[in-house]
Amino acid sequence: MPTARLVIDQTYAQHGLRTHKPVQRIEQPKAELNLRQEPARMEINQPAAILTIDSTRAREGFGLKPWLSFSNDQASFGRQQLLEAIAEISQDGDRLAAIESKANAIADIAFEQAFRRADYFPAVPAVDEGVDVRVEARRPVIHVERRGMRMDPVIKAPIREYTPGKVEGYMLQWPRVTIDVVGLHVDRTL
Repeated sequence: MPTARLVIDQTYAQHGLRTHKPVQRIEQPKAELNLRQEPARMEINQPAAILTIDSTRAREGFGLKPWLSFSNDQASFGRQQLLEAIAEISQDGDRLAAIESKANAIADIAFEQAFRRADYFPAVPAVDEGVDVRVEARRPVIHVERRGMRMDPVIKAPIREYTPGKVEGYMLQWPRVTIDVVGLHVDRTL
């Protein structure tokens, strides 16, 4: 006798996962150094030069001497004239004493003194005009002050953006069970 059989057909459930990856963005803004170079200070002091102009020799060349210098020159000239006169008188005396030479010494001496010329000449100006110019330059005084560098850094924090990831589940296939009776005709009308 044929028996009825049950046929069970089963479909398993399948789950699907939809993932969204996490997103992380990190940005580091550049720091600001704010460097400043302070300008150096420099002071230059130039002392004035000393200019000396001495025109004493030029004035003396034109006869405009200070009284002491003029007095000294006249005394020196008088002394020179005196020594020359003494020498001349001594020579004339020697000539008069030499009567053995049979010369007419008195006439010769008289003739020489009659036509004597003056030997005094004023001073002649110097070739360089007698002006002495002297310049004494002084060294400049230089003072340098180094002021250095200033740095005021501004540090900026990193910018971080984070979006967390997600996992979503969904059904790819729903579960199903079917049961069939096979091989027997069953009267269902009971």
